[in-house]
Parts: sequence; C-alpha cells; structure tokens
Amino acid sequence: MAPAETAVAGDRIRTALTAKLASQYRIVRLLGRGGMGSVYLARDLTLDREVAIKVVKTGDDSREIYDRFRREARTAAKLSHPNIVPLHAFGEVEGMPYFVMGYVRGESLADRLRRDGKLSEEEARRIFAEIADALDHAHRQGVVHRDVKPDNVLLEDESGRALLTDFGVAKAVDTGEPLTVHGSVIGTPHYMSPEQATGRSDIDGRSDIYSLGVMTYAMLAGRLPFEGKTAAEILAKHLNQEPAPLRSFAPAVSDSTVQAMERCLAKDPAARWPDARSLKLALGVTEESQLPDALHAAESRGIPALAIAYALTLLYALLLGDHPEGPFVAVSTPALAALLYLFVVARLQRQGFSRKQSQSVIWREPAWWLWWYPRALRRRGNVWDRLPAAVRFLRWSVLVFVTYMLVLETIFCFMGIDSGGSFLANPRRHPISFTIHMGFLAAFVVMGALLVVRTRRELKRNGLAAADIDRVILSMPPSRASFWARPHIAAILAPAKALETGRRSESPHDHVQSILRQADELSGPLRPLGAQAAIAARQLVASIDHADREIADLARNVEPGEEERLTDKIETLSGDESAPMRTLLEKQLELIRALSARIEEARERRNRRVELLGALALHVASLRARVTETPSEIRQISDNVRALCDDIGRQAMALDTIAAGGDDAMATVARKAR
Repeated sequence: MAPAETAVAGDRIRTALTAKLASQYRIVRLLGRGGMGSVYLARDLTLDREVAIKVVKTGDDSREIYDRFRREARTAAKLSHPNIVPLHAFGEVEGMPYFVMGYVRGESLADRLRRDGKLSEEEARRIFAEIADALDHAHRQGVVHRDVKPDNVLLEDESGRALLTDFGVAKAVDTGEPLTVHGSVIGTPHYMSPEQATGRSDIDGRSDIYSLGVMTYAMLAGRLPFEGKTAAEILAKHLNQEPAPLRSFAPAVSDSTVQAMERCLAKDPAARWPDARSLKLALGVTEESQLPDALHAAESRGIPALAIAYALTLLYALLLGDHPEGPFVAVSTPALAALLYLFVVARLQRQGFSRKQSQSVIWREPAWWLWWYPRALRRRGNVWDRLPAAVRFLRWSVLVFVTYMLVLETIFCFMGIDSGGSFLANPRRHPISFTIHMGFLAAFVVMGALLVVRTRRELKRNGLAAADIDRVILSMPPSRASFWARPHIAAILAPAKALETGRRSESPHDHVQSILRQADELSGPLRPLGAQAAIAARQLVASIDHADREIADLARNVEPGEEERLTDKIETLSGDESAPMRTLLEKQLELIRALSARIEEARERRNRRVELLGALALHVASLRARVTETPSEIRQISDNVRALCDDIGRQAMALDTIAAGGDDAMATVARKAR
C-alpha cells in the first residue's frame, strides 16, 4: 500500500464503514490505499484495542473479488500464531468486502530493505526463523501462503517481531479450493518457486520455503537473486538458472546461514528442506539449541562466579579483620574458586570439548551485562559499538565508578587501615582520606547528572519517549537484540556499514517515522499542526525517493572511468580519416559529461530535501517535548513548525520545477548527441 494522504470529506469507503460499524469500531484514519482497496486504522470499542480494517473495491467482477476475499478471510481465520497477523472479523459494506485484522505498529520488511539496503546476519537469521515458524504453523493447518515476500512481512515497532500477513493468494490444501484455475500463475515473480512459475496446481509448503529463501537472499545480499525486464524473463531464470553465490555480495555470512538458504533455493522441491520446522531447527537461532547440555550448564557462569568469590572474600576480610585466621580465610576463598574453575574446565575436556571452546562458553557475555565486552565473547546481536557515543560514555562512567568503589574498599580493607574495615566505616579516624573520597564522589555525581541530562536531551531529539530513553541509557543490555531491532530504537544506532568510517548516515525514512510518531501523539489544538507536518514529511520523502530513483537511473548510463577513457581515445585520433569517429566520440563525451553534471545536481537537490526533512523532524520533536511549557512558548514553537511546513511546500515546488527543467535540458542534450 502506498502511504496514505490526509483523509478527505469525500472518502466514500470511510463514510460507508463508519455507518456500518459505528457500534463496534471507531474509524481513526486512512493507513494506506492500493489498487485493490484501502486500509484504515480503527479502535475496537468493545475490547479497547487498535485494529486495521481492509476494504476491497469492487467493479464489474465484484462477485469474483468477493469470493476471493471471503476465501482469504477463511484462510486467515484458521491461523493463530505469534508471527501471523490475526484476523478478527469479516463482512461486507455496500457491496465491498472487508475484514478486521490485528494492527501492527511498525513497518514492512520491504520498507526496511529500501531504507537500509540489507540487514545484518543476526537480524536476517531472526526474521528467517520467525517466518519459518509461521509457515510451519500455516502448513500444518493445510495452508500454503504462495506469496511470501518482504511486502507481506511486518516488523513490529515495540518488539521487532516479524509477522506474516496477506493470505489473499493462499491455497487451502485440505479443501482443494485454490484461488485461481489450474494452469494460472499467481504471486510475485521475483519470489516464485519454479513449480509455482509453471502454474502447477499441486504445490505444497516447499514452494513457500523457496520464496523464503529468495527473501533471505535479498536480506543478506541487498539484492534479489534474479532480475529481469519482464515477468516472463524473471520466471525463466527461476526455472533454469542458479543465483549468483551469496558470498559474492556478503562474504562475512556464516556457513550455516549460507547452507540453510541455498537448500531453500533448490530447483527440485525434493532437494529443499522437507518442512519449515526442519528449516527453523537447522538455523539454530536460539543459543540454547546450539550448545550441548554440558556446555549450556557452564555458559556465561564466569562473571557471576567471580563476583561471588570476590564478595565472599571481602565479607570475610571485613568480619574477621581482627581474627588471626582472618587473612587465611579471606585468601582461601579465591583459591577454592580457582580450584573449582579448573575442575569444571577439566571435566569439560574429558567430555571432548577443547580448552578454548570451554573458556569461550564459560566467559561468554552474560545476558544482563550492560557494558563493553570483548568482541570474541559477545552474544549475537550485541550493538555496543553502534550505541550513541554519549550512551557508551555514560555506561563507562558508571562502570568506572563501581570499580573504583570496589577496588578502594578492597585495598583499604586488606591494608588494615581500620581494624573494623575501611575509612568508610570510621571516617573520624581517617578524615583526610574520607574528605578526598567524598569530594571525588560529589564531583562524579555532578558530572554524571550533567551527562545524563545531555544524553537524555540528545535521545529526545531523536524522537524517543521517556520510557525508551531510560532503557537505552542504562537498563537495557546491548545484547538484547529484540529491543534494539525495534524500528524507532534502531534509528538511533549507527549503521553497521558506517562503523569503519565512524560516521552515521541519516535515513529520510527514519525522520518520517519519527515525525509521524510524534505528530500522532499531539493533542488538542496542536493536532492539526501535527497533521500538517505529516503531510509535509510525506511530500518530502516522496520527492527524495524520486530523486534516488532518478540518480540510480542516470548512474546506470555512466560507467566508472568512461569519461577518462573517451578523452584518452579522442586524443589518440588524428588525421582527416579519423574526423567522423572523433566527432562521434566528442558527442558521446558531451553526453557523458552532461549525465555526470545531472547526477551531481540531482544529489544536491536530494541533500537539500533531506536537510529540510531533518529540520522538520527536530521541530516536531521539540513541539511534542515542550507541550507542557507556557502558552507563549507553545505558540512560538507552533509558528516555527507552521512556517517550516509552508517553506517545505514552496521549496518542494521550486525543486520540482528545477528537476523538470533539468529533464528538458537533458532531452535536448540527448537529441544533440544523436
């Protein structure tokens, strides 16, 4: 579905829905509109929950469309799974079929891929496994989806969970009631299995597994395995060609991921995974399933055991400071812990595990760990290196302070400065040490408070709510992949590809998501202003997407280094007999230079639009953050947002005029070159 524009008074479908469902649902707004119909956000008045209502427009073939839609509803109603969008109700309004389904607040996988290009292996494997689990449930109910693709996978905002939707072209195997006649082809060509491409009517769940393999290839490689100018050409490649090796586009992907995906893409269904459950188990996404029982029992036990040994040692030293056996008892505790550790390692070695393997499992990053950890021992999905610099510095500061307190207490405890413990227990006997310590503590508290305020302000500018800011700053471990994969949380992380350069790219779609979320939370007299900002944001992101397509189309006609090659070739041509060739090459060089100049102009226009979008996102975030300020401040901020929206409208029109002029100029250059 294309992004929805502001609902207009003449929306016949919305009017009909409101009249039909007023006692059960309150229609909130239009979510999207496509060639087949519209989707609306609504509030279930009985259960007080958000739902999505999908309506299909009908024409001369309304009966056929209604039958197909009814089958879709019956198919979806049979399925109840955490990774499948649920169906709540089905009906008809003024000859138009509709059904009410769960509303997923987030984005589609297609939107994520358009924004990021490709995903990390960890996130791709997670989505791979979750959709495989959903397909396993559907297949066990006798349902083959037949249109598995990124557009039909939704990523939930809060949890990052992947949900499969749109069973509109599904086939009910048990009833033998396909949605198309024998021999017809239905689905999306880029993701069709070979047997589906030939129009066979006896396809089963292995066809969905092939489509899932194509989708995983796209997630990891950033491109589809087969491209073509026509649907027939793409289907022919699915039937007769092998895709380019995944490693040529993603060399760092692990062997297990490559093997699982390649088996999905086997041309012969018998050579694929026999069912989706086998595929999920083979992926081994959950870490528990990857480890034998002996290793799993020792996993991540190193840090807790070390902390317990240290706490016991310190406790004995404090309690038995004056006792003759106190030092011996205090030292014997870590010695006993070391012997126990060696015993565990030796036992694992006797069971066939190498010393290196045992060490890596024992000292693997604990799931609750909040700070930096050696890269080789980190859990999958750890985002420490991608966290904002301010968040990392704040967490480091807390760790340093805790370490300082522990080390200081230990030193003074064992040095025997105080028979009852340290100067912390008896400050009067050590006033200088106590004063220095309290001064350091006060300085740390003040600096920490300032750092917290600064970090919270930075995260608020990125559109995060207060609850999410608290979790991002200190309470959420960097290895909690499900949290950091949420779209609005992932927006604050540095892209993995930008880590080497130390720079973070700003995504226009991230800005739009932030603006829409902030605008939706405005209320009262500020709500119309939020709607105006949302319209301006959609206008800008549409023009940015258009500029991206324009740049990509132009770049296809310019080979790297082509201008230099033409210049060198022209210089080598001399004499009258070479004049025609030189003239032809000069015209070609003129066209190449004009194309290069056009690409630069398009990039400049795109960058200006991105800057406008970023400024709008900051203004809307500021508006939402200061709704509790005085009326005069609210009025000033509102005027700023309104002025910026108007400016965006004027500049967008000016930029489009420039682009149109550039198209005319480019056509003139092309005619001259011909």
